Amino acid sequence: MARVLIALGSNLGDAERHVRAGWRAVVGLLSLRDAHLSRLFHSDPAEGVGGGAFVNAVGVGETSLPPQTVLTVLLAIERSLGRDRQREGLARARSLDLDLLDWQGVRVDEANLQLPHPRMAQRDFVLLPLAEVAPTFVDARSGESIDALLARLPRHWTTAPCAL
Repeated sequence: MARVLIALGSNLGDAERHVRAGWRAVVGLLSLRDAHLSRLFHSDPAEGVGGGAFVNAVGVGETSLPPQTVLTVLLAIERSLGRDRQREGLARARSLDLDLLDWQGVRVDEANLQLPHPRMAQRDFVLLPLAEVAPTFVDARSGESIDALLARLPRHWTTAPCAL
């Protein structure tokens, strides 16, 4: 079994509902064991993405599926919950965004999959929820702990964590 870390985000419609529904689908379709989801957090859109505030979370669990299969399943879940990556491009609001952050600490550099996620170390809206579910996480790209990664970043949280 491999430990997977998955980021979830939405800033379209009922974003909290999209994130929760996405996590239920992830757990079921990846047959995750020992699955846990962080609290939900609000953050401003990053990298010029349109729309309102995002709801973000990170989930962790164990799966027997290889990383390419996990990615394929995540993209299928996005589509099933209304995301059209082709239409949206990089700067559109998202019904659900699922990113495979890490698969058992393995480093992968392929055209359609890079692990650990190459931009997660620059995203506080990923690192803070990641620290909740994987407090001993070490980034296989930099060798830095989650605490070291967080210490380098400014916070931009627009609200407190969402109520459960």
